[in-house]
Amino acid sequence: MMGFIPQMIKTISTTDEAIVLAQIVHVEGSAYRREGAWMFFTESGNRIGLLSGGCLEADLQYRARELFHTGQVQICEFDLSSEDDLGWGRGAGCNGVVTVLLRDVDYEFRQGLLFLHDQLQKKQCVTFMQEMWGDFNYRFSSETFHSGTLQNKMINETMRPFQQIAGRRWIEDEPFFYQAIWPEPSLYLFGAGADARPFAAMGAKVGYSVHICDWRPSLCSEDHFPLAASLQIGVIEDLLKNIMFTPIDSVVIMTHDFQVDKLILERIKDEQLLYAGLLGSEKRTKRLLGEDIPSWLHSPIGISIGAEGPEEIAVSIISEMISVRRSAAIWPSLASI
Repeated sequence: MMGFIPQMIKTISTTDEAIVLAQIVHVEGSAYRREGAWMFFTESGNRIGLLSGGCLEADLQYRARELFHTGQVQICEFDLSSEDDLGWGRGAGCNGVVTVLLRDVDYEFRQGLLFLHDQLQKKQCVTFMQEMWGDFNYRFSSETFHSGTLQNKMINETMRPFQQIAGRRWIEDEPFFYQAIWPEPSLYLFGAGADARPFAAMGAKVGYSVHICDWRPSLCSEDHFPLAASLQIGVIEDLLKNIMFTPIDSVVIMTHDFQVDKLILERIKDEQLLYAGLLGSEKRTKRLLGEDIPSWLHSPIGISIGAEGPEEIAVSIISEMISVRRSAAIWPSLASI
């Protein structure tokens, strides 16, 4: 698991083992991952997530061993800019300075993580904020609930999702780390043909909860889609009636059936979706719509890389979806979900 917070929290919520949380709280220059990346170290030696290309984890795990059962916090700074073997990272060449906060997950913080897990399961965005000095008090806050040790009137007024996903923020001349943590996005994939299989697998591996929708039981099966969160089999019109789309969801249409595609497009045209894409040529899409292709629909789908075959096409689509998902411009519009 590369480090998608909803997936990691789901794993942590099922264990009582002692754990230490590692968070990147500041980066100067370039680095493998940016502010807001999380990973966990367990007392038994397991790692959940990844903060770097492998140059930080061994040192962090060593430091984590000193924190289990202490309730303490430690700030670690790694200078990865050295190009010689005497510098940190043995010539990693990332040209950045990475600050990592290590926190022993005591009873109170574990309750915060359980609160986070509950809110993410309910498709609620959660803002995480913590002091960067003193007792390193923290707070998890959704639209209606909160959990944590940070009690400050000014903080209460500013605990809203921020435009940036993560970073430092100064409040009353004191530094805080903040982060907007979003639920695992759903990807509704219409069409269970052979070309959909590598795309569905790749979607699950990059952090989507993938739901396969098709009318053919022989194609829409666990054997073909082992990583899918659900297999929804039936008349497409009926399946569409039962789906409640949210602004963090994505829809990809790969049915290769003109009438079915037309039906799906008609259903989703007024939905607020994170991403909507249709497999097929520009000419075909215009015929389906009876007009020019609207801005909300990605068609032809995927980034133009000259892709051939199901695997390369999957790469091009996933690349486009990640680009949209990481765009800072979309996050403010999701604050109300």
